[in-house]
Amino acid sequence: MVREGPPVMSRAGSHLRMMAESRPDGGVVVRISGAIDADNSRALDHYLRTRLPAEARYVVVDLARVELLGARGVRTLIEHTDRLASQRRRLLTVAANPLVRRVLDSMHVAANLRLHDSLAAAVDVGATHSEPEEAGAGADPDVVSDLLAQIYGLREALRTRTVVARALGVVRERYRLADPAAFDLLRDSAQRHNIRLYTLARALLNASAPQGPVWFPGRLRRPAPSLSFVELQPHLRGNRSATLNAFLETAAGYVRTTMASVRLVDGPGEVLRTEQSLNLPPAVADHLAGTEKPPRPAEKAGTVIVADVAAATDLDGREVLLGAGVHASQSTPLLTVDDQFFGVVTTYHADCGFVPSKLQCARLGHAATEIATWLDWHARTVVLDALEHVHSCARSAGR
Repeated sequence: MVREGPPVMSRAGSHLRMMAESRPDGGVVVRISGAIDADNSRALDHYLRTRLPAEARYVVVDLARVELLGARGVRTLIEHTDRLASQRRRLLTVAANPLVRRVLDSMHVAANLRLHDSLAAAVDVGATHSEPEEAGAGADPDVVSDLLAQIYGLREALRTRTVVARALGVVRERYRLADPAAFDLLRDSAQRHNIRLYTLARALLNASAPQGPVWFPGRLRRPAPSLSFVELQPHLRGNRSATLNAFLETAAGYVRTTMASVRLVDGPGEVLRTEQSLNLPPAVADHLAGTEKPPRPAEKAGTVIVADVAAATDLDGREVLLGAGVHASQSTPLLTVDDQFFGVVTTYHADCGFVPSKLQCARLGHAATEIATWLDWHARTVVLDALEHVHSCARSAGR
């Protein structure tokens, strides 16, 4: 029996079609065509949760006709693979499509998905094995990867601790608070306003000391500017991490890759500091986090394309990128309409020779302008709200 889902169209106009075919052996084959971008992945998630028969012994997802596979779509497949495994069932993914295979290889998710090179092979495995196999020797690479990610995370914490420590010293001295109370105050305000502790600490150090009960008297609070590439839930519209993640997924989708990073202007020296990344290999993310330099004039002026990383002998981190399978990149500046520079978004590509088209550059530039405008609003509104919260609570605690 064939169950064909209605065609889905995302905000960007990309189509997705899903068709489920029940097999005599109790399995289901889901054939997908079109684009699994950030918006359409929600439809895929809903389809896999609601349209598959509960009695299906296994599910094969055939991506042979998929034209675009974004990071959120990959996460959806992993989530449903784990969900069915917890029910002692199987979800197997057919990645015969070279584009799909490159995306999955670049994200290093082979251990998370049951990948097969053909529909026949996946169906054969699903039909002949009634239960998922136990985790075996293949788990070791994941353990190593997790340990490396933890090490790189600790390095990032060490890089930011000096700024946080200085901010704590200011709070202790200004409000006459003990160490635990000062730290709890900064942490709670950062969590309440969905910003990183480092971001709040840096803003506190950069701002002039308050002169009264209100730190920033007379300021106007404006609503968040609209973003054409994403529609966040109301409670996430001021969330910097959620907004930047949506922006990175959009930027990666525009140029058909899965890896991206955003570096923002930071600190008195106005260096570029990595704020957030998407699906970067840990070694690349660690390298970027440890590289804080002022932006080059070319980065502030327009798109910078590195079509062949191997040939760019003067490129910083060249060996790290090549070791992670990155052979091309492009960077777009984050500029407001009045040319205020906020940072750079970079996408990374497995294929050597990648050069974005004029349309891709235009779409990236438009989204970059929107996110720069949003970041300007966030710094003037949400971050100042967090500082006001620190000031108000500290005054009350110090009395």
